[in-house]
Amino acid sequence: MLQEIIVTSQHRPEPISTVGITIDAFSGDQLREAGAATARDLAFYVPSLMIKLPQGENSYPEISLRGMSADNFDESSPQVVGVYVDGIYQSSPPLLGFQMFDQQRVEVLKGPQGTLYGRNTTAGAINFISNPASFTSGGYVQGDYGNYEYTKFEGAYGGAITDVLAGRIAAKAVREFSGPQADPSGGNDKGRTNTTAARGSLLFKPSEDFEVSLSAHVGFDRSDSWPYVQVAALIPKGQPNAGQLCPQFLAGDIAGANANCVDYAGLHNNTGNPYNNPRSLYGKHHNTSYGFVAEVNWNLNDAIKLTSLSGYDHLDRREGADEDAGTAVLIDTVRSNQIQQYSEELRLSSRDSGPLTWIAGAYGSRDTLGGYPIFVSDFTDWFGASEADYSTLTTKTAAVFGQMEYAFNSEFKLIGGLRDTWVKRNFDYKEVFTPTGGTGITLFSGQNTLSQSDWSGKIGLNYTPTADMLIYASVSRGFDAGTFNAYFLSDQAALAPTKQETVINYEIGIKDRLTPTLRMNLAVFYNNWDNIILTEIEDRSGVNAPYLTNGKGADIAGAEMELTWEPIHNLEVSGGTSYTYERLRDLFEQNLFGETVNLKGGRLANSPEVMANATVRYGMTVADGFRLTPQIDMKYESRSQRDLLNTPILDSPAHTLFNGRLSLTSDSTWDTALWVHNLTDKHYVVEAYQVVGAGMAGLVYNQPRTYGISVAKHF
Repeated sequence: MLQEIIVTSQHRPEPISTVGITIDAFSGDQLREAGAATARDLAFYVPSLMIKLPQGENSYPEISLRGMSADNFDESSPQVVGVYVDGIYQSSPPLLGFQMFDQQRVEVLKGPQGTLYGRNTTAGAINFISNPASFTSGGYVQGDYGNYEYTKFEGAYGGAITDVLAGRIAAKAVREFSGPQADPSGGNDKGRTNTTAARGSLLFKPSEDFEVSLSAHVGFDRSDSWPYVQVAALIPKGQPNAGQLCPQFLAGDIAGANANCVDYAGLHNNTGNPYNNPRSLYGKHHNTSYGFVAEVNWNLNDAIKLTSLSGYDHLDRREGADEDAGTAVLIDTVRSNQIQQYSEELRLSSRDSGPLTWIAGAYGSRDTLGGYPIFVSDFTDWFGASEADYSTLTTKTAAVFGQMEYAFNSEFKLIGGLRDTWVKRNFDYKEVFTPTGGTGITLFSGQNTLSQSDWSGKIGLNYTPTADMLIYASVSRGFDAGTFNAYFLSDQAALAPTKQETVINYEIGIKDRLTPTLRMNLAVFYNNWDNIILTEIEDRSGVNAPYLTNGKGADIAGAEMELTWEPIHNLEVSGGTSYTYERLRDLFEQNLFGETVNLKGGRLANSPEVMANATVRYGMTVADGFRLTPQIDMKYESRSQRDLLNTPILDSPAHTLFNGRLSLTSDSTWDTALWVHNLTDKHYVVEAYQVVGAGMAGLVYNQPRTYGISVAKHF
């Protein structure tokens, strides 16, 4: 029999099969057994979910869902998929680099979630729910060892402290002592991971009607920056049309460009190995985060429950990178952030099981993204100087919201919700230009403010013709507030914020348990996305750089199907596929030759047309008390363009990845597993950008094959 998953996507426990939202949910045990360590790993198991790493393998993720993506390199840009950790919204992209450990559950909600979750959820929301403190004693320890001298320790334990107080502690440490990246002269020890995280939780429950949950977390990241790979773009000196874009680069021929073209300094990369390249800088991470969550749940009476959710997060981040990916100092950078966020949400919700259920609440937050400087670029071999961007972005948000569900009878349920949100941003900026060996000069400084408000909402109808089938239809509206560019701003006009974007989503879906061993989920959708906030790579101040701008909009339509099947006892087969159609409306951007072109009719970046995933798992008893389980996971993505211009040299080709695992479990709660990620050692581009003014493009390649052994003890 297939197991039912309980989710809290609507702030109340419900079986996933009864919720009129397209949801993928995974238990903590499923994620740990699959070797999922970060948010990025979820993409292997969710159709239409794509997670890229804009600064390489060890950086924070950027999330695309159903073809909707912010596609940004800018920490101030809004997200289209809201990420919530134990109920707390993560307001800035760098905060998403957290380690995933001791999870109770992860939920991926598709479609606008603005009613209950607020701004920046126009494509959906992802909830990471940690194992809470409880009065039941239990825990686990796990150790892994793999190639590149990979070591991991993870463990947790909790239980009752007194009759009314319980606690839980959890920790995880990951370290690679060698790495997959190399330099012809520097050895095989680049691209190493070095992270540590811990969390402590308390539960105070003096009665069945009142409880307080407290948790605090801390994290450290001292990993190497994942190196970029350079593709040279210019015709060398001494040849006709020297200094112009070379034909191999324009044709998307990486090997040909590196053999025949040069960067601005007259150099090129011809090793032919994306993991072994000379560079002028090997960056490191020096990131420290900490925070807390406080949740109070109080049953005021038999009909009403009060919830208070408070959160604070702090991140100090400093990361260096050789963004020109060559031996010349064309674009060597350091990104530094200090991020602080506070939030408070109060909710009242119904407790009874009558035909009407409801929830109402208010939300407020304040977050600050600062950098002193936020971004430093060393252009010594390009134009003999460095440039530093100093900025502080402060955002205040307030909202009121409510949602009701009314069951007319056992078959029909009506859902309606509304949220009104106010966003105010203050932005201060300064640009300092320093000639190599000289004194810094402030080229420009200024400030601006943004004040926007808008509504989000949903109306839906659930139809349950049988106990095993749900048919749902909904219309949802969401919005993202505008924001400010943070790099290479030269005048007051450049401080103008983007407009807010809105999306209206139309969706119809079916959740059907066809037989006791076969479950199918199917959804079709259309998104009308207006004033879309996008990233363009343009030369606005003498440097090709990413700038946030508004396009007129985009039309996105698609379909998803997922199946879970147990054809025979102990054999589990699951998988899904998605198709996404996209069409940009008017959007004007400079092409590689500096000409302004209209990209109308094109696709968004980082949005494969077809995606698919599958998992096959078979458990067999091999001896008294021992169970052997082989598992294979597959993920397919069709070709994906990495910029709006659809520049061929930046493309990610269609590719299929496989992960494998062979585990042996015992009744005595010991688990041992052999695992391999990227089984076929597939190499492909996962992120790319171009800076043709410096005569190059930068490519980020995926992690090569990794393998190892895991041993765990549960108690």
